[in-house]
Amino acid sequence: MSTPRAERRKHPRAENALPLKILRKGLDVITETRNISCSGVYCRVANPLPMMSKIGITLLLPNCRKNKVNSEKVKCNGVVVRSEPEIVEEADSACQNVAIFFTDLSNKDRNKIAEYVLQSFRK
Repeated sequence: MSTPRAERRKHPRAENALPLKILRKGLDVITETRNISCSGVYCRVANPLPMMSKIGITLLLPNCRKNKVNSEKVKCNGVVVRSEPEIVEEADSACQNVAIFFTDLSNKDRNKIAEYVLQSFRK
């Protein structure tokens, strides 16, 4: 009988789809998050991103403070730390699920993401 593994993640994650743009060597990839934390994102991309690829990231983060509902852009860089083929029934699909670690996220933006994640648990 196996025992359940303890959660190794340092930061909580919100399982929400947020608009995400990835920039790599002049190529823009538009996708959405599958989950997000203040340390990184997990998303699906149509074309593989090699492990340890350095990328630019633009994320649209909902801002629901002070009775305003709008989006804030969060820009930073990241690195692909996990890439795995998405298991689908279509044999010709080249989609990948990738985990991206934020490498230079400002403290201000990190706090915005952390606040967003906490708000998503309160809903």
